[in-house]
Amino acid sequence: MNIRENVMAVLHRERPERIPWLTYDIPYPMLPRGSWERELRNKGLGIIVLMGFQPCGNIYVAEMPNVEIEQRVTVQGKRTIVTTIYHTPVGKVTKKEDLSRSPPNPWVIEYPIKSLSDYEVVKFIVEDTVYEPNYEAFLWMDKHVGEDGFVRVDCRSPFQSLLLDFMGYQRLAIEVYRHRREFEDLLKVMEKKYFEVIKILADSPAEVIGIDGNINGRVTSPKFFEKYLLPVYKKANDILHSKGKITSAHMDGALACLKDLIPKTGLDVVEAFTPPPLGDLSLSEARQAWGDDIIISANFPETVCLKGVEAIKSFTKEILREIAPGDNFMLTVTEDIPYREPNDILEPSLRAITEVMWKYGKYPINL
Repeated sequence: MNIRENVMAVLHRERPERIPWLTYDIPYPMLPRGSWERELRNKGLGIIVLMGFQPCGNIYVAEMPNVEIEQRVTVQGKRTIVTTIYHTPVGKVTKKEDLSRSPPNPWVIEYPIKSLSDYEVVKFIVEDTVYEPNYEAFLWMDKHVGEDGFVRVDCRSPFQSLLLDFMGYQRLAIEVYRHRREFEDLLKVMEKKYFEVIKILADSPAEVIGIDGNINGRVTSPKFFEKYLLPVYKKANDILHSKGKITSAHMDGALACLKDLIPKTGLDVVEAFTPPPLGDLSLSEARQAWGDDIIISANFPETVCLKGVEAIKSFTKEILREIAPGDNFMLTVTEDIPYREPNDILEPSLRAITEVMWKYGKYPINL
């Protein structure tokens, strides 16, 4: 089996030849092109391309015909600040991002919603957005990736979008209690648009759909999860499953407090699952709670990579022992391993994991 065939065997709950081992590629520069990258990919390291991000095109396009977007770029020492102003007939909102932090994702330093008066402007922006399918972009990317991995198409739920795109942690924590009626009215408008996107994805040629991202139980608490995410997930999964899609959510944070709610979502895959020492739920605990109902696509905890090659190899073996014989499991890198001087540990980290997976990753695991 090639890499894609192994991945799809897991996603279809069949037996792979090897436990899939992959890293994000586009739009995240986690696998810089070169001789060592080619060497590791020849030893089974696959790539995951994410669509839903403009750098690699999108499976749908969004237009706001009645919103004027103005951008200003300023350089402050080593920082590049992009200020985006959204002008609408009902007012304007401003967002500021620092491009020098956490590339390729800008670090938001000022969110659009800062006061109650901004709700109507954001509501206008959301309602004015028109989505159209762009399936050709997916077909091109899927052909480009070929047997070396797979392409996943992503979108973000309304609640997580308010948290990560429009409000930030502190403002959302205030708004959900202080202005709940306005908060939930905006959520309803966003949900309508979210399901327009879900239906486009359901009719698309993509097979693997990410319906949400960046779930962390310490922020999106069980109370928030059950009220604002669970109904949305159930409906999205019903729509996508009716068209034969495989669904996932990027849950890279603390999940112990959510472990009993997650099986109720209807998700096929918990993606970016991060075990201790970064996460708070072990692979064995997750498997005990979820059985075989949920496929675990685990993220290798990046802090382990700071401990050196031998620690990385030892941890990789422990993962394989814990998930043996290896049903319904993939190992990935979905978060940040430092790759710039003076802490460039990306190559030795990926090389160490690849060596262990190449030697011991054949299904069924026997360590």
